[in-house]
Amino acid sequence: MARSQAEAWSAQGVTSNVLVPGFVRTPLNERLGSDPAAVSALAARTLVGRNGLASDFAAAAVFLAGPGSAYVTGQSIAVDGGFSVH
Repeated sequence: MARSQAEAWSAQGVTSNVLVPGFVRTPLNERLGSDPAAVSALAARTLVGRNGLASDFAAAAVFLAGPGSAYVTGQSIAVDGGFSVH
């Protein structure tokens, strides 16, 4: 989706990117988050050794919203503590 939107809008100065989160406990995944073994297993699979926090996405979102990312478009940026590297 980000790539097709980037193709459609980048010439007009609109960039399109996606933040791809790792596991972050939220009300949407409460059932999984209530299983300590599953939560620990997910944390152990990340390179940084922990699950994500909502605040982990703030800097990436600010970057994408600011002028420093004017030349970044059509990208999926993993904010997952290295989970996707495995």
